[in-house]
Amino acid sequence: MSKSRQKNDKQLQGLHAAPKNTLIFFILALFGFILYGNTIANDYALDDIYVITENKFTKEGIEGIGNLVSKHFFAGYFGEKEVMLAGGRYRPLSMVTFAVEFEMFGKNPHLSHFINILLFILTGFCLYSVLKLLFLPEEKRSWYLHIPLIATLLFMAHPIHTEVVANIKGRDEIMAFLGSLLSLQLVLKYLDSKKPLLLLYAFFSFFLALMSKEIAATFVLIIPLTVYFFRSAKVRNYIEILLPIVFATVLFVIIRQGVLSGLKTMPSNELLDNPFVQATISQKYATIVYTLGLYIKLLVFPHPLTWDYYPYHIMLVNWMDLRTILSLIIYIGMAVSALILLKRKSIISWGIIGFGIALAPVSNLFFPVGTFMAERFLYIPSFFFCIVMAWLICEKLPLLIKNARQFHTVAISLTIIFSVLFSIKTISRNTAWKDDFTLYSTDVKTSSNSARGNDIVGEWYAFLANKPENSAQKQEYLQKAYEHINKAVEIHPAYQNALFQLGNLMYDYKKDIDSTIYYYCRVLKLDSNENNVLRNSDLILRSLADTAQKRKLCLQLFALNHTRFEIIYNLATAYGYSNLDEAVPLMYKAYTLQPQNIEVLKFLGSAYYTMKDYKNAVQFFEKSLKLQPNDKPVLQDLYFTWLALGNKTKAAEYLALASRQ
Repeated sequence: MSKSRQKNDKQLQGLHAAPKNTLIFFILALFGFILYGNTIANDYALDDIYVITENKFTKEGIEGIGNLVSKHFFAGYFGEKEVMLAGGRYRPLSMVTFAVEFEMFGKNPHLSHFINILLFILTGFCLYSVLKLLFLPEEKRSWYLHIPLIATLLFMAHPIHTEVVANIKGRDEIMAFLGSLLSLQLVLKYLDSKKPLLLLYAFFSFFLALMSKEIAATFVLIIPLTVYFFRSAKVRNYIEILLPIVFATVLFVIIRQGVLSGLKTMPSNELLDNPFVQATISQKYATIVYTLGLYIKLLVFPHPLTWDYYPYHIMLVNWMDLRTILSLIIYIGMAVSALILLKRKSIISWGIIGFGIALAPVSNLFFPVGTFMAERFLYIPSFFFCIVMAWLICEKLPLLIKNARQFHTVAISLTIIFSVLFSIKTISRNTAWKDDFTLYSTDVKTSSNSARGNDIVGEWYAFLANKPENSAQKQEYLQKAYEHINKAVEIHPAYQNALFQLGNLMYDYKKDIDSTIYYYCRVLKLDSNENNVLRNSDLILRSLADTAQKRKLCLQLFALNHTRFEIIYNLATAYGYSNLDEAVPLMYKAYTLQPQNIEVLKFLGSAYYTMKDYKNAVQFFEKSLKLQPNDKPVLQDLYFTWLALGNKTKAAEYLALASRQ
């Protein structure tokens, strides 16, 4: 194991001692901008819609901060609707930074990307500073071959972090980890110096980390774990350092519970919110173990990368699947190694346990996270992976290569190879985050079996097809839209939005009204009051000249919803004046739903006139006239109706009014 940092600073001096932090920080800052500088030109993408572009509280700027702090994470986008995420979400601090940016600079994604880069670089500074407190440099080794610098470079370069840094919304992850690292640094400094003020600073930094994202709570375990491995602490020391951390956590939990107490957060039965809803218990846990193996694979070989791990980019598997078995063997091996090496305080043991603690909350093992997995979930766990990699290079490689010069060459070569390969992948991956369409159209090639990815990119192609500047590519875009959305429905037959979009395409692209209503009906079977379907159905049915077809389609809709005005009205008009026995009861029901609807009043007036029920005809014509006093056709209808009733005076009155129009 590497020596813990317990020696006096004078013992660390030598010809090969590292240069001052200023130079190291300059290198890290330059490296950070090389890695992510190309994101500054990017637009908003993916989840930015929830936290910035369509979040009403964020767009209120400073005035919206009160709501951002006092309401759940999605309130500014969804309002006070039920959130189909177990436990809810409360992450106000990053949202506050977005509101401040909006107040000062308006809608400016380039500035927001720049700030993400700065915060990521600060994380690099903090990580390096923490590692200097953990690992003692070898006096006879070049300063650039020490664990703190190599681990920090590997962490910053790792492509798995692109989802966090290149997506503006990922700032919550960055700030949570930054605050947690700073707390760890302050705790370590306290143990070395015994300055009580450092614990107060640790309390504030950890509280802010929690207010950024709940995942920071893992450091309640990671901090004492690190102290155990890298310091000779007594029970009293653990109590001292845990008091501010636990107090910050309790305070956060109290605030969080107060904010979320009235929020309904029932787990969803929708596949795209709960990917295991169609799985057996056995399949669920076999698939979770399989995804845990994928996390290891992405740490070692981060390709391909995607934002989209929704069903069924990852397929449900069982315990006989070789990939599940291999993943289980790997994790059992890691657990056994961690236990065997625990008493020796091995870095391997620390890394495995810390990795497990950081990954556990987002693993789906203990509560659902809404997707099979996500690359952003590896942001904190990768911290341990990169440190272990650096430790193997700096501490274990010399045991294999005794010659100092050869070790120097091999160690430098390995560091460069990993850093360069990671960097190339990171810089390349950033381009996919240019904007929504670029991200979705790029990643659907990787996540080709994802219902959500296919649906979203299909919607984008349909949107682009209707832009005037794309008239030459309209049919091509509509064809791509159809292919992707149809595939989304094949993957997930109960996917409401995809069914709705497919219905729209049947109308816009295929010109097939029957198929349009067929897909709309499939949506209504899932949600009989889906407003978008009912609105579009109304527009289509009103435009239909073929009354037989209109009646057939209306009856299909009516069988699924016989209480909505749009369906009832259109079915009544489909029966029309040729079948008033069916039409009038329906139209009267429509009248009870919308008594101020002029079209309904006119229809009923004309229908009752045709049926020679002149008293009811007068009643509805006059109600219509109160809403539109100068409506000449209605005035004429009233003239004929009063004439039929034998009231020539009233008839003459309305005839005179009609003649003036």
